[in-house]
Amino acid sequence: MISLKLNGHILDNIDTVLFDKDGTFIDLHYFWGKMTELRVLEIIKRYNLDSSKFNDLCLKLGYNAQNGKMLCDGITALYSRPIIIQIFCKDLHNLGLKITEKELEVLFDYVNTIFYKDMIKYTKPIDSAISFIQNLRKAKIKTGIVTSDSKESSLLTLIHFGWEDLFDVVIGRESTKETKESGVPVRLALSSLSSNPNNTVMIGDAPMDYIAASNAGVNRTILVATGQVCANDLLKTSEYVVESLDNIAIL
Repeated sequence: MISLKLNGHILDNIDTVLFDKDGTFIDLHYFWGKMTELRVLEIIKRYNLDSSKFNDLCLKLGYNAQNGKMLCDGITALYSRPIIIQIFCKDLHNLGLKITEKELEVLFDYVNTIFYKDMIKYTKPIDSAISFIQNLRKAKIKTGIVTSDSKESSLLTLIHFGWEDLFDVVIGRESTKETKESGVPVRLALSSLSSNPNNTVMIGDAPMDYIAASNAGVNRTILVATGQVCANDLLKTSEYVVESLDNIAIL
């Protein structure tokens, strides 16, 4: 067991730490920005939309293509993939585009196949987070990934950077039909690790990570401001907030 010290708080009796991926230990602005651009370009192409709608459609998906940043209040920051598709489908309807959620899901899957061929080009580690995870492993702590991204994508990332030994389990969106915020993916990770939620900490970069952990019985979630949401806004969700994971001491 270890304790984690941050901003005057001490979280003790920890033997398991679960991590979100994008925004937590992977730079999500670069990664999801390119994914969003490809999705919007495919929609414009398939449905013969005016190319001038590119920036506006990117904004609907939570990405500012002009400054290359994901929006802190955009749907990509706040929701899992099924809900993103649901909301974005309604936005497209408001533009007069007749498209179903199923058609949009198929389109997203098609873009994924293209994106993943060059995925590593758009994947940048958050160095402070990787160092923190490495130190957890040295302390013999069980670690896992719980992400709304695919398990396949996550495993490719781990293999590329030589991080296979940093995590004991990877739970992605195809691991269950339930959304991340339902808590089911976190419970799957706990079950795989034979871990008690009372001895587990979740680390993520968005309110969704807090909700996912809480719904799985994990009552301690650290939110880090390396993603889309600033520290002041994260404090509205969790009392445990840091600017960077190197602000956490392992005791």
